[in-house]
Amino acid sequence: SGINAEYGSSGINAEYGGTPALVTKDGSVDGSKVFYDPGSNKNFTYKYLTGEATNVEGGTRDNGAEKWRKAVEDALAGYLKDNFPAFGSAVYGKLEGDTVSLTVAIENHKYNPDNFYCGKWTSRWSVEFPTSGGYAKVSGHMKVQVHYYEDGNVQLHTKKSAEESVQMGSVEEGARNLVEFIGRAEREYQLGINENYREMSATTFKSLRRALPITKNLVDWHKLHSLNIGRDLMNRTT
Repeated sequence: SGINAEYGSSGINAEYGGTPALVTKDGSVDGSKVFYDPGSNKNFTYKYLTGEATNVEGGTRDNGAEKWRKAVEDALAGYLKDNFPAFGSAVYGKLEGDTVSLTVAIENHKYNPDNFYCGKWTSRWSVEFPTSGGYAKVSGHMKVQVHYYEDGNVQLHTKKSAEESVQMGSVEEGARNLVEFIGRAEREYQLGINENYREMSATTFKSLRRALPITKNLVDWHKLHSLNIGRDLMNRTT
């Protein structure tokens, strides 16, 4: 359905025959449930309700952009392994005239229903540059969603955009420079979120409740409970 397709466009990890893949809007073949995996050059059908990837068959690759696409995919692997414990990724490429267009999609998540929380990271980077090299125009956006629901309902939804001109040079040099920029932008974003939480703990959250009662003393709940029991016993004996 359209709702499933819209949800899937945000990035979902999938797997077929032991091969990891990513469900994204950029990889959509039919606008609904058939997706392209650029790493294996395969199309697959994704079942949203079961999370299964089926009907795997050969895809159509744009060979004109393949050397750049593959170089970025290879350069990205180490960064993802070092920073995202449960990542899914895809690098798409196409050549239009003398312009190379690449799209880098990253997803990472942690679902922990036993401890009442879940979280998801997604980022998407668009890259355009001439086949002669020079500089690439890079723009992207990053998004974090966190949901904590033990004895309450606390959610975080935040996003940030970034852009840069990245020197391409050779194929391998350009791929390294591109991944270096992506890594720097994403680290700055994550550090910014951490810093905001520290500031909120010291200001916003603190203003929501008193650190101490008006008496400036912590309440001894065990002692208070004992006093209540003693009072109840006295009331029963009188």
